[in-house]
Amino acid sequence: MNKVMALAAAAGMMFAASSASAQAVKVTNVAFTPGSVTGTIHSPVMNGAVGVGQFEFKGNYVSNNAPFDILTYCIDLAHSVSLGNVNYTNYTIIPIASYAGMTTAKANALNALLTNATPLLNAATGQNAINISAATQMAVWEIMFETQPAWSVTNASSTFYMTGSGAPLTTAESLANTYLGNVNSNTWTVNNGYDLKVLYSPTQQTQVFLTPSVPEPATWGMLVLGFGAVGGALRYRRRAGALAAA
Repeated sequence: MNKVMALAAAAGMMFAASSASAQAVKVTNVAFTPGSVTGTIHSPVMNGAVGVGQFEFKGNYVSNNAPFDILTYCIDLAHSVSLGNVNYTNYTIIPIASYAGMTTAKANALNALLTNATPLLNAATGQNAINISAATQMAVWEIMFETQPAWSVTNASSTFYMTGSGAPLTTAESLANTYLGNVNSNTWTVNNGYDLKVLYSPTQQTQVFLTPSVPEPATWGMLVLGFGAVGGALRYRRRAGALAAA
């Protein structure tokens, strides 16, 4: 019975957490993790040399000052972000569907990309990890900003593309095109076990990150009812057993 009550309490806590549409956060440190390569972006939004790779954002939730530490990718070329210790106080965490300009097709493509590329990155070390990180970031930009039907981060006739020299960049570009091909061909598909959230700021660079899916409120309601039914069945069995023993 105690286990049933504990499970129901946990379900209630998760229901409360899932009902929040946005969480205000204060960002205090930004870094490339595991590292970055350098390349030049060409797009209608931004042109210029940038570091390319996965970010790590650290800070605190405003509501309770609890720490957060998330790994992200940039989806915003209209703004910039500084590395090292920072003091960004206007970030919020929102569902990806709430981000302006986001479509279901883009969200699904980003989910398929990140849920499949992340295990590759987690298993890699050294320069290989940096290359995978940079490739994933370039593929994210291609999904977000490309307007041509074919995806490629190296096609100079497309809306978004990358240029530069050096083995790290060219290796990452080749990986990015492979990843995009996997998404486009449905070799990499959406993983419903994960959702995408957006770390949004109107003045600093907005980011996207993966988070484990939380069941819908209706699902949690069914789970709670299920836990109650199990508890009722256990009570009935115990009572029947006691009567039989008497």
